[in-house]
Amino acid sequence: MRPSSQEIMGILNTDYIDTELKDLSYDHANHLVQLSYGVYGQNESEGTISFRDCFSATFNTWLEGMKGSIPQKPGELNFFFHEITIEDIEINGILLYKCSLVIPMMDCQISCVTIEINN
Repeated sequence: MRPSSQEIMGILNTDYIDTELKDLSYDHANHLVQLSYGVYGQNESEGTISFRDCFSATFNTWLEGMKGSIPQKPGELNFFFHEITIEDIEINGILLYKCSLVIPMMDCQISCVTIEINN
């Protein structure tokens, strides 16, 4: 049975996450977006969210000079992941999750069939 958007948000405990965005990638060929977050240098507090069978995914950064990569060294300008909102939508008879990610200086919207959470 497909979990509702509210059930997934409950698992993520999305009131306010406020953690470092470690990686954000979009595999166009496999329609897969993966997001890893946590405290830099502390793998035990890391989490990964996989958005599978993506119908659409948009990532817009607003920082001048940024090449769209996530910094990997302490002291570099880092992005922080604050919140995710998920709602259930239907497009052409297909049930999807519509996800909005709150990442300051970046606008992220994803519509997908499945969401997997690894904490």
